[in-house]
Amino acid sequence: MKKVKAFSRALSLACVLLGAGATTAAEFPEKAISIVTPFTAGSAPDGYTRALANELSKAARVPVIVESRPGGSSGIAAQSVGSAKPDGYSLLISGNVAFTGNPHVIKNLPYDPVNGFVPLTTLSKGPMYLYANPDKVKATSAKEFLQQLKSDPGKYTFGYTSITSRLPAEVLQQTAGVKVVGAAYRSGASMMPDLMSGVIDFMFTDFSAWTHVSTGKLKSLGVTDDVRSPFAPNLPTFRENGIEGMDIGFWLAAYLPAQTPQPVVEKMHALLVQANQTPAVQAAMKASGTFEFVQPLGQLEKYQAKERELWGKIIKAAGIQPE
Repeated sequence: MKKVKAFSRALSLACVLLGAGATTAAEFPEKAISIVTPFTAGSAPDGYTRALANELSKAARVPVIVESRPGGSSGIAAQSVGSAKPDGYSLLISGNVAFTGNPHVIKNLPYDPVNGFVPLTTLSKGPMYLYANPDKVKATSAKEFLQQLKSDPGKYTFGYTSITSRLPAEVLQQTAGVKVVGAAYRSGASMMPDLMSGVIDFMFTDFSAWTHVSTGKLKSLGVTDDVRSPFAPNLPTFRENGIEGMDIGFWLAAYLPAQTPQPVVEKMHALLVQANQTPAVQAAMKASGTFEFVQPLGQLEKYQAKERELWGKIIKAAGIQPE
């Protein structure tokens, strides 16, 4: 009889604890949320993320703090969230490089890109633009530039900050059948002066550098999307220039640590979608030259697996070895 009563009390206590946990999940969030990003302050993705954080704070009715942790090709930020408590209060917003490119080029990742996170949704995406120094690159189109690379193999140099900005240049080299010298930079801010001064000849990056095209300090020869960018409607795509395989862009997505309770995952997904659709965040997207790109819960995992496989094929063809 005593054993039955003891079991009954234990069962009642377990039900109370489970009920408390369910209530906590239902009431999420109850305290400040931390968004960790790999973006440097003042960059286009940083501006977008801070606008999103502000609107997320309004939707969730709790403070939302943005922690910028650049470096390690987004690995520092990813490791921080991947090792955080899975309670929904540590959120990673990162570019696709952390989950599609890094697994192929970094030997010992400090995080698990497949099993270490709950992928919530993509948030925005954008194409890459080919920017060139007008004094060093005389071509006026991507097709002409390809011929220029072929006529002077090994002469031209490009800059990149991660595998995301390196990949289009690798595809271009494969198409031209020539080798171009690449130079790695820590950030776009450190790379831009070298491009404008002619230390390097060209680079691929997002729309944020377009302001230098407007002033004549740079020229742009093509956009990697399959369709022309509404932000630069007069700029032809690579496909229009007869160059295939250049549909390589970037996207931003949100992640929670693995084992985060499903009710919290669902609530965070709903809050992010709500915040992402506000006029303030839409304006931030437009300012950074990106487009809204939201997926239903469960789709990001499949989408990034497909992208990771595609990037792996290009990286292997380029002969890039993990370091």
